[in-house]
Amino acid sequence: MRSPIISRRRLLISGTMIACTGIWAPAPDSRAATQAATPATGHARPAAPPAHPVSGPAPRTAPRAAPAAETISVTGGITTPTGVRNTTPGGGMMPVQTAPKSRSEVTRDFIAKKPSNTTVQAMLASMPGVSYARSDPYGQISRGIMVRGLNYTQVGYLVEGVPLTDGVYLSPDAIGGSPDMENVSSVALTQGSPDISSPAYYSVGAEIRTTLRDPARTAGGLLESSYGSWNMKKEFARIDTGEIGHTGVRAFMSYSWSYNQFWQTPGSLMRHHVDAKAIKEWGHGNSAGLTFLWGHYTSAGINANGSATPTKAAFEQYGTSSLYYNTHYTPGVGSYWQLARLRNDVLSIIAPVHLNLGSGFKLSATPYFINWDKWTNYGEAISQNNSYYGTHLVGPLSLPDVGANGKQTVEVVDPQHQHTLSLMTDLAWTHGHNTLRVGYWYSYLDMTERANYAATSAQGLPANAWGRFGVTTADGQVMSGWDIVFRQQTNAIFIEDTFTAFNDRLKLNAGFKEVMMQRWVSNLIPGAATYKNGANYAEPLPQVSASFDITPNDQIYVNGTTSFKAPDRSEAYIDIYDAASPIPIQGHPQDMKPEYAIGEELGYRHSGLVHVSAALFNYNMVNHDVLSTAFVGGSLVTAPIILGGQTIRGAQLEVGLRPWHHFSPYVSGSYVHATTDNDFKVGNDVLPTAGKIAVNTPSFTGAIGLAYDDGTYFGNFNLNYIGRRYSTFMNDESIPGYLTSDVTLGYRLPNVHVAHATLYRPQIQLNLMNIGNNLYYAQTAGLTSNAHTMTGLRGTTIAGKSPTYQIGGGFAIAGAVTVGF
Repeated sequence: MRSPIISRRRLLISGTMIACTGIWAPAPDSRAATQAATPATGHARPAAPPAHPVSGPAPRTAPRAAPAAETISVTGGITTPTGVRNTTPGGGMMPVQTAPKSRSEVTRDFIAKKPSNTTVQAMLASMPGVSYARSDPYGQISRGIMVRGLNYTQVGYLVEGVPLTDGVYLSPDAIGGSPDMENVSSVALTQGSPDISSPAYYSVGAEIRTTLRDPARTAGGLLESSYGSWNMKKEFARIDTGEIGHTGVRAFMSYSWSYNQFWQTPGSLMRHHVDAKAIKEWGHGNSAGLTFLWGHYTSAGINANGSATPTKAAFEQYGTSSLYYNTHYTPGVGSYWQLARLRNDVLSIIAPVHLNLGSGFKLSATPYFINWDKWTNYGEAISQNNSYYGTHLVGPLSLPDVGANGKQTVEVVDPQHQHTLSLMTDLAWTHGHNTLRVGYWYSYLDMTERANYAATSAQGLPANAWGRFGVTTADGQVMSGWDIVFRQQTNAIFIEDTFTAFNDRLKLNAGFKEVMMQRWVSNLIPGAATYKNGANYAEPLPQVSASFDITPNDQIYVNGTTSFKAPDRSEAYIDIYDAASPIPIQGHPQDMKPEYAIGEELGYRHSGLVHVSAALFNYNMVNHDVLSTAFVGGSLVTAPIILGGQTIRGAQLEVGLRPWHHFSPYVSGSYVHATTDNDFKVGNDVLPTAGKIAVNTPSFTGAIGLAYDDGTYFGNFNLNYIGRRYSTFMNDESIPGYLTSDVTLGYRLPNVHVAHATLYRPQIQLNLMNIGNNLYYAQTAGLTSNAHTMTGLRGTTIAGKSPTYQIGGGFAIAGAVTVGF
């Protein structure tokens, strides 16, 4: 960016009050709001100074030799211990982007004003193309995010460039190992295919990138205490070391504890979490870092979807009571709330290294390790003498005689132990107007998942909820419905070239990536029809893009991308059994093929006082896998459903204003027309689903935001609209559109001096979620082909089945007190 010589004036830019000698320059701390972009990453860049003076004649270009010395005052931004600078357009929701693809982002100006116990996924709710199902007021236990009609298994989730996602079931880790929001500097959503170097190979629909704050250069810290509805509590503490001696090393570490009861359901969630990050910098462009994330949470009275998922008829008859599990234990019944448990223990270690080798060469290498231990438990009733271990009739079982009607209540304990070790590398060479980049990614994943049954007492409590003391057969074998070993090895190589011309205004990029994957899956259950299975995948993924800066403030871009997703879930390869029957409760699809998508985008951006971003997009997909859940034999299972081809077309728009008289409005909207390309096979017949609107895909979504921050008083308002959505492939049942709105109010005090210490800008913040207490169908949980009985194309009567739904969380209020030191 050129630095024009300007007259003595007051200008609004990203930064604090500074003085300079006739030359515009950003303030030292402005990097917290926006950062420089590169062709490879396309991250936000600093906002340029205004192209024209506020008033008076146009400035002249001074001679290079010795410009006249004059001092000017440049204002803009504030300084707060929470990281808010009030410099990002749209109240923190629209930093400038340069990547030649659709990208939306939020910064600390927005993140810091949301509830402290919310999640990364909840930060995306107002972005164009996003429909977010918030099944609890704080957005904690919810995986219901969809982007342009594609579900969370098709949306990559990266933290510090590493996929913090269950590598088998592709569910993002929303609260366990994900960083505390107090430590997150930005969350970016790329709608469409990700960067070619991304390790989230499955990002067919979008990619989320979460970036942690860097350790501060001076010692200090942050304390925060939050309380809210549903007995919510959170305590957070962070310490920054500053630069340690003259080593160039700086670090921070934080710890948090949180607790809350669930909305309209019995049970609660408790979480412990640690974030730590260290950086060493030297020379010009050399750095090494170490990031450590650890999280542990437990909950009871809730399933993996957030709560019970009723049909329309059940919800309309019983209201929110249909979300409850039974609050009182009944012998021989499995729906007691204390038997529905979740537990998650996640450890992530990330060690990026960036080296400037000189002569235009730059090398990056990031090894990482993720250990994931997860339990998803639920209640069931099984027979003492007529139960099956795989296909074998076994009994009598080691169950206490506390049942009824020949059934004993047990807790099905489903532990998943997953380990991932990976290395990402790339080498870039810049020569003249050309940058050539090559890279390699290797990943090895190992998972074991052996379910068992835990006997319950007369009060309905299990002997052990985490895998010990499982029910055994007469010959001493531990009963199980599945005993899975899943191994995966991935190799990916890529090469891309970026050419710039016309003073870097034109950028042309072309790249090619090959992902090679091997999977081995086995089920050790006695008599399993499919004992061992697996697959090899090799997918070519070319990408091309071009962007042109019409003016310093206007850009157009076009891209063509490809992406793929290998089948997720172990159910894609093996059968799942239950004690009630020797026949699998869920059989795996035969020869399930990977999803593959080809996409195109055409976009325009303008930056200035008003920021505008608009895009048109088109996808063509084959082997589209729709995610659905269902209770089968008492078991909550995820069911792979292959719909064949799908076409997605649409448009999106974002508009945001830079802080103007302390106000920053934001508006976004999108239109998506997604259709199924093939008819759907049901048994030996076929339903005419070709041309039907894709399920769980609203045609219209929109958001309005308004933020105010004068450095002392602050607040924002966000309104989200999600349009009507179909819940069956035949479009014979749908859920209506709905509105939700949130409000934030806050006040910052002046610095407080206590003894020899200074407490920086203590602040009080109040958050109100879903202020209208709107009760709504958030999204479909269990999809069906048809809700009403109809005749197939081959003349067979196909019975209708009601879909099930996630219900949106109600009203909540939370307050927080924060202080820096």
